[in-house]
Amino acid sequence: MRVAPRVHVSLPLSGRFAAAGGDVLRGAQLAAEAAGDDAVELVVVDSAPDDRDDSAEAHARAAAADPRALAYLGDHHSSQVERTAPILAAAGMLAVAPVATRTGLGGATLVRLTPDDAAGAAAAAGWMAAHDVEEVLVVHDHDHDYGTPVGAMAAAAARERGLRVRARRVWDHHEPPAADLGGAQAVLYVGVAGSGAAGLWRDLHAADPRLWLLGSDGVAQAWLARELDAGPAARTRFFVGARAPLALYGHAAMAHVLDALAAGGGDRAAVAAAGRDTRERASAVGRYALDADGLTTLPYGRMAVVDGALVWDTAG
Repeated sequence: MRVAPRVHVSLPLSGRFAAAGGDVLRGAQLAAEAAGDDAVELVVVDSAPDDRDDSAEAHARAAAADPRALAYLGDHHSSQVERTAPILAAAGMLAVAPVATRTGLGGATLVRLTPDDAAGAAAAAGWMAAHDVEEVLVVHDHDHDYGTPVGAMAAAAARERGLRVRARRVWDHHEPPAADLGGAQAVLYVGVAGSGAAGLWRDLHAADPRLWLLGSDGVAQAWLARELDAGPAARTRFFVGARAPLALYGHAAMAHVLDALAAGGGDRAAVAAAGRDTRERASAVGRYALDADGLTTLPYGRMAVVDGALVWDTAG
């Protein structure tokens, strides 16, 4: 009787990110179920405790020590992948991270299915240059894992395009944003949309109705689009990866693993090599290849707000 290979799955299944992790897991489970009852055995663990990075590292070590484990699906957060990728690479185990975006993540066996933050910074800078923006104010939130470093990337990418760039942290409640605008034709907010985002958009638009109001992937939230008035909505663009429901990223990640398992047989090294050797692949999130570092070639896109909803911006 054939013994199914094991795939360890490390995702947040409780706490703040439980819904996101659960969606990724369900997509992965659907792909595994479609492959047949004996195609693969999933070992699912929750990576959501307060010490989530330590937990993820423990999960990776457990997977590496499991003689039946041939691949690993996870982790959810970039800080976790930074910790787990070297462990899995040392074990020769394929690791597929569905949604981690931090630039510079690496590992000889790591596959990332979401474009990284550098691609987003470049996409925003290119769009501004094409729309005759000469000066931009880059505003970032307080998050040291995303807002601060990605804000710096966005500022650098804009400077490389020849724009004049100023940068600052998001305003406190008592600070008037209009006082900082100067000659900027665009404000690019890098971070995650908080409860005050709609008010900030309203205040910026009131200060200068011609101002472009731009946001990174973390700002592209359906609830924010619903709250924007028509004026600021018309001047808003969000720069996002090839956006799809998270379940589709889970499905794509597991499908990638399953094909690598089929190509590599029961050998970890062969499975990892097959997983990284992806030149042209159709998936639930689009057609992609992998670059030399295992990063997807899926493109970065752009969303606008129309009638209170996020829609793909095809106007160029």
